[in-house]
Amino acid sequence: MRTALSKRAALIVVVFMFIGLVAASRATAQVPEHVPWSASQPITWNLFLAAYPQGDCLQAEAAAIHMTINWSVSYVLDYDRTRGDWYGYVDESMIKVTNTMDPLLSWAAAQGKSPNVLNHEQRHFDLNEVYARKLAILLARPHVTGATTDEVRTALRKEINATASAVLNMASQMQSRYDDETAHGTNPAVQASWAAKIDAWLASPLQAP
Repeated sequence: MRTALSKRAALIVVVFMFIGLVAASRATAQVPEHVPWSASQPITWNLFLAAYPQGDCLQAEAAAIHMTINWSVSYVLDYDRTRGDWYGYVDESMIKVTNTMDPLLSWAAAQGKSPNVLNHEQRHFDLNEVYARKLAILLARPHVTGATTDEVRTALRKEINATASAVLNMASQMQSRYDDETAHGTNPAVQASWAAKIDAWLASPLQAP
């Protein structure tokens, strides 16, 4: 017996910098609604297509990237004749986790488009990728047993959702910590330190907090 489960979690990360003058950004090119993370294709300013917000509370912000982690799994329920109970597990071949940027919700002030700000934004995207990879690994682990299919299905879905929630909550916390410790990218030494950590976590996602 096979069934599927899917969720969507969105992370909106705001980069804060003081600038003297702001201007609305304009869409200059046609791009996909969702741009997947790619090691070979870093983000560029032409992916920040949303208009610069006019709210007073946002006047000092230079840019914001909108990122989404989507995940889905299929799981299997089967009967163990030897033990006389049901068991359920995630089909590893059917785990799908994606990390994408939404250009239509990402924006930048005209005078905030510096290489340093773009690098800081890229590292937000990279950090999101760390947790997308960690989630893909951990979603393969849930395995439960029970007396009935309903019992196993309920327990398995609960464990899957708990796993996803824990990883995505940590991702959100680490995005905030990244901004706080780098002073939103304005501290070059700490920014470089975080870049090294993120690269290490990309190689070994389970090493991330």
